[in-house]
Amino acid sequence: HALNPASGFIATANQNVTPEEYTRWDAIGYSWSDPYRGRRIEEVLSGAGPFNMEAMKSLQVDYFSLPARELVPYLRALPLEGTASEARARLMNWDFRLEPGSVAAAIYVAWENAIGDLADQTFIPESAKAYLRWLQLERILQWIREPGARFPTAEARDVFLKKAFETALAELSERLGPDMDQWQYGQVKLKHIEIKHPLSGLVADSLSRGWDLGPLPRGGNGYTPGSTGNNYNQSSGATFRVIVPVGDWDNALGINSPGQSGDPDSPYYDNLFERWAEDAYFPMYYSRDSIVKNADSKWVLLPKEQ
Repeated sequence: HALNPASGFIATANQNVTPEEYTRWDAIGYSWSDPYRGRRIEEVLSGAGPFNMEAMKSLQVDYFSLPARELVPYLRALPLEGTASEARARLMNWDFRLEPGSVAAAIYVAWENAIGDLADQTFIPESAKAYLRWLQLERILQWIREPGARFPTAEARDVFLKKAFETALAELSERLGPDMDQWQYGQVKLKHIEIKHPLSGLVADSLSRGWDLGPLPRGGNGYTPGSTGNNYNQSSGATFRVIVPVGDWDNALGINSPGQSGDPDSPYYDNLFERWAEDAYFPMYYSRDSIVKNADSKWVLLPKEQ
């Protein structure tokens, strides 16, 4: 808990916020998400503002990558040629945002993933690989920052980063073709959202038509405040978001995906899916007058006559 924090806000994003002096670790567990989403939220809220509704919408779906801001500068010192040199050039003036349509975002995320895979191969002992699936990115970045812990020298670290970068580019070329201009983030073969109904593959197509939704483009990843997971088809992150200006209740905003109904025959089964995928919102009316004014339909329930 925090009581009237000096920062003026409380921000959590599944990261470890437990103070170092805490002693009851047996009560709360031992693992948390990487700290980047929480740190980015703190970075934004510690700024000058203004913190109005538009700013809060932007923060909830923020795709700025703190790991990218730290990792990309290491590329400057790497001896890269050909395609690798061209890919590095794409990252040098990038704004570190994992936006749909960005080639730089696609290159970076492929590199980030390759760094994780190579770290797993290099540092997880064979006897532990059956039990430990991946290392946290924050731990890997700690080793990159401070050669000597896992990398004997800075030169050995750079060899590691170069190998991961070249592996990432080879994977992108195989997945999307050799034309780098076609490596945009947020496409079906790279980063998207497609929702499969659990029963759609078990019944006739004539019955399940319209049950599955997408694919639609997505941005971000598991390390951005707008969290979309670290796989190609988003399977984690917020389906529901809400922003409430306390006291001005009728101007609250929200979103839910894919809709407000679980019935595929309902017009509200998928009516929010596209808006949600575009990081948009709908008004959440509160007062009776606003609700009546904007109602789609009205049901009147009467007791059965005896």
